[in-house]
Amino acid sequence: MIQTLAKHSTAVLSAPSFRVCHVVLSLDVGGLERNVINQVRYGRSLGQTVSVICLERPGMLASQVEELGGSVVCLHKQPGLRFNLIPRLRSVLRDLGPHILHTHQIPTLFYAGPAARCYGAARVVHTEHGLPLFAQRVRTRWLARFAGLHCDLFFCLTKEMATEVRKYWIVSSRRVRLIHNGIVTERYREAGDPQSLRRSLGIPAGATVIGSVGRLVEIKRYDLLIQSFARLKQHCPDAHLILIGDGPRKMELEQLVNELSVEKCVHFAGYQQNVNEYLHAMDCFALTSSSEGTPQAVLEASIARLPIVASRVGGLPEVIDDGRTGLLFPCGDQESLTQALLRLIQDKQLALRLGEAASLRVKSIYGIERMAKEYHNCYLQLTANRR
Repeated sequence: MIQTLAKHSTAVLSAPSFRVCHVVLSLDVGGLERNVINQVRYGRSLGQTVSVICLERPGMLASQVEELGGSVVCLHKQPGLRFNLIPRLRSVLRDLGPHILHTHQIPTLFYAGPAARCYGAARVVHTEHGLPLFAQRVRTRWLARFAGLHCDLFFCLTKEMATEVRKYWIVSSRRVRLIHNGIVTERYREAGDPQSLRRSLGIPAGATVIGSVGRLVEIKRYDLLIQSFARLKQHCPDAHLILIGDGPRKMELEQLVNELSVEKCVHFAGYQQNVNEYLHAMDCFALTSSSEGTPQAVLEASIARLPIVASRVGGLPEVIDDGRTGLLFPCGDQESLTQALLRLIQDKQLALRLGEAASLRVKSIYGIERMAKEYHNCYLQLTANRR
């Protein structure tokens, strides 16, 4: 059961294992949240007792933490700066007794870092998951620097991200570490019954299917993908587009689909806890974001052997070797996106070759066990140094 501060128990203090506490804004659906879920999943095999503190709300994935043997505490933070959250967090940390406090996103470090320092027993590490906002806003930069004073190590998922952190002096270079994202690769190899799924969506068996997975938010630029798809239909009349995910822009995107007269072949599948069968129902995968770290969706699509077209932003050039494991296009360039999709649709051998190469690359570099062990080794080194 998800606990609030008032109901939280101190029973975990008697656990003999290595205690790790992750702090997030929420466990809503997204790459960051799935990264945390994967760390909970493999943390137990490494001897960890894992808990997650949600500052704002539990989110849709909170139940998965509990199913994996972790605990969830929610503080229900209200919007705006809330300095009274720091003593509340300190009280929770006294109950949980973590050896390591692992924050995700700068706002969580802003509150949890000082709380951990007051608590005094935990080492603090932080992971930045996307393009940092301090690269764009001076106020956020100073908040990030204040937060950075309270962490021992600052993890980045991509080289570009690490460069930004050093460039803006968020923390000293000696505290910056690079750990690539990780996923459970085995889960995305099984095809399931993609033809049955296609029939349920009204997609003919021989149709070409383009797909994408992600929240329906501005940063994902699904408007660009839909507009490109409408142009592509002129060359490939049987094409269909599947968008998996939900979010605040859904109504706006549905309106765009209607305006472009492609409503019969664009399918909004909503949030899906298991996207594997949907991936195997696609012929190619598109990611049109204006900003990304190391998107889980691209790693998952790669394991499913899908050829990928993605915008050249963030950590995507580190994941996709353009022309060898996928195709990259300039961010926001609708013409380049359309041509890249057409190239994959028309050249089946290229699509097959890119999908196979992407799958091999992700299996070798982005496995969850590798990621979990790298974090765990850093945890152990920190606590050993303190002793």
